[in-house]
Amino acid sequence: MKSEIKEIEKKYLSLLIDRIVHLRKAKGLSQEKLAIQSEIARSLMRGYERKERNISFANLIRIIHFGLEMSVEAFFAEGFDTDGKKRKQ
Repeated sequence: MKSEIKEIEKKYLSLLIDRIVHLRKAKGLSQEKLAIQSEIARSLMRGYERKERNISFANLIRIIHFGLEMSVEAFFAEGFDTDGKKRKQ
């Protein structure tokens, strides 16, 4: 059970980071600019994008709200499902 949980955590952390990177690039932001706007260390942002570090909830909110300038709801609304399809309500 523990290994299954770890695999699920790893999978969704990867999807989360992929979403951040995709949106960062779509908005024309460098890694450094996103870090500055989010008020987190550039080295931390680099570690997130390399998937070397786990992202805290507080930093996730900073990145979404201040760095990407979007709502948390919008961040998770599209493009986060593993199969690329919206889930049935």
